Amino acid sequence: MTETAVVYSPKYLHHKTVPHHPEVPSRLRVIMRELNKSGILENENCSLIEPENASINDLQLVHDNDHIQRIKQFCGCGGGLLDVRDTVVSSESYDVARLAAGGTVKAADLVMTGKYRNAFAFVRPPGHHAGPDYPMGFCIFNNIAVAASHLLENFGLDRVLILDVDTHHGNGTQEIFYRSDRVLYVSLHEDPSEFPLAGFADEVGEDEGLGYTVNVPFPYGTGDRIYLRAFNEIVVPIINQYKPQFILVSTGFDAHYTDPVGNLSLSALSYAKIFDAVLESASKFC
Repeated sequence: MTETAVVYSPKYLHHKTVPHHPEVPSRLRVIMRELNKSGILENENCSLIEPENASINDLQLVHDNDHIQRIKQFCGCGGGLLDVRDTVVSSESYDVARLAAGGTVKAADLVMTGKYRNAFAFVRPPGHHAGPDYPMGFCIFNNIAVAASHLLENFGLDRVLILDVDTHHGNGTQEIFYRSDRVLYVSLHEDPSEFPLAGFADEVGEDEGLGYTVNVPFPYGTGDRIYLRAFNEIVVPIINQYKPQFILVSTGFDAHYTDPVGNLSLSALSYAKIFDAVLESASKFC
């Protein structure tokens, strides 16, 4: 079995925003340039995989059909500012957003069917702020939620873990699964008082989902020591108790101390430690 699938398409670069917007095609250009320079993609334990569009059925597991059609029509008219804050789309963005969701589904399928031990989907636009019927925070469709729902629907899983390490809380992902006991959503993020106004520690799920949402907010400026202590003392025991059948990670790197958007102060060490723990948990439970 090959170790790692890297899911990527140059079509992700076709989603355009506006000058000086933080979510731009160059984000992925830089990633792929560095992966190619490092030789990782030529390693026998790594394969570059082309994604496919998410099906409308998969999107509808998460999003209202009105939301899907509204995005399609808006982009078909040339695009523009999709919400009142910062979500900008171009004429190509609907198709690229479907491909982003589909890339995440592809990554999940490759692991679930045993073709790869793990997978990394380098996609854009991002997804975790998008709710059932709204775009938000640069996000159009909720990629990770579509992948999780695809796994629940097609493979009969009932214990899927979504770990979110973006500096901002994934309010859309939380809302989508807030009443579900089949997905455990765990988020570590900066104080959400300014954005996105969700992700406080007392938000723990409702109805059947009570206890299946775990939020760990941090004060601005939190660094590796406190972040990793919280991860090891709060998150790892929860994962061990939950025994997930599949682990999905919303991987935002904007908690890094050099990122201009985030307000945490992590180094690469935190990401390395977290992914080591995720891989260890996957080897034990998945």
